[in-house]
Amino acid sequence: MTRSPPSTKSEPFMTFVDYHIEPDELRLHLGDLLRLLQVPDHSPDNPVVHEATGLFGQLPGLASIRGGYAVYEDIRIDEKEGSIRILDRKIHPQQQICGYMKGAEKLALLVCTAGEGFTARSREYNKQGDYLKGFITDTMGSWVVERAMDLIQEKLENAFRELGMHVTNRYSPGYCNWPVSEQQPLFSLLPGQPCNIRLTGSSLMIPLKSVSGIVGIGKKVKKRGYACDICNNRTCIYRSIKNHH
Repeated sequence: MTRSPPSTKSEPFMTFVDYHIEPDELRLHLGDLLRLLQVPDHSPDNPVVHEATGLFGQLPGLASIRGGYAVYEDIRIDEKEGSIRILDRKIHPQQQICGYMKGAEKLALLVCTAGEGFTARSREYNKQGDYLKGFITDTMGSWVVERAMDLIQEKLENAFRELGMHVTNRYSPGYCNWPVSEQQPLFSLLPGQPCNIRLTGSSLMIPLKSVSGIVGIGKKVKKRGYACDICNNRTCIYRSIKNHH
C-alpha cells in the first residue's frame, strides 16, 4: 500500500488521506470467493469452481484500487432526528446508525474503488453470452472493493488507537435504511472526485465497484455486530461478506 501526499481543499474541508493498494495486500483466497458465490461443492469438476479458479488468477490485472478518508471534528449527532451535522452540512443516516455513532468525537468519511476493470470485463462476458463468467467477475469486483475498504479502515483504526481512541463499524448510504441519495451531501464533504470516483446526478458512484461510508471515532465508541437481520436490502453482498468473516 502506498500513500499519496495528502490532498487538501480550501477550508472548511479537511486533509484527505489517499492510498493506492496492491491486490496482494488484501490476502484474498479462492476459497473465500467460492463461499461468497455460495458454491457448496469445491471440487475441480464443478464448472463454477473451474471458471472461478481461472478468473481468480486474472484478478490482479483487473484491479486498480484506490481509497482514502477525511476526518472531521466539528460534528453533532442528533439521534432523535437521525441526522449528523458535519461543519455546515447535514447527512441523514437515520436513527439506527446515529445510535451506533453515539459518543463519537470525530467522524471519518471513507471512499474506495476497485477501478473500472471488473465492470468492463463483466460486460464483455455478458455481451458474449458467457453469463457465468460475467457474474463471477462482477462478484469479484464487489468483494475486492469491500476488502480494500476494510484495509483502509484498519489503517484508520490503527492511527487513532495510538491516540487512545476507538472506531465504530463502517456504515454506507444504501444500507441500514440510509438512502442512496445521501451520497450527495457525503461527497460534498470530500475533495472533487476523490480517488477518481465521480458521483452521477442519481447518486451512482463511477466506477461502479466503489463504496463510501462513515466511521465514528472516540474514546467511548465501540464496534458491534452488523444488524443485517433488520436491514431491508436482502441482495446485499456486504451481508454475505460479513457472514463469512
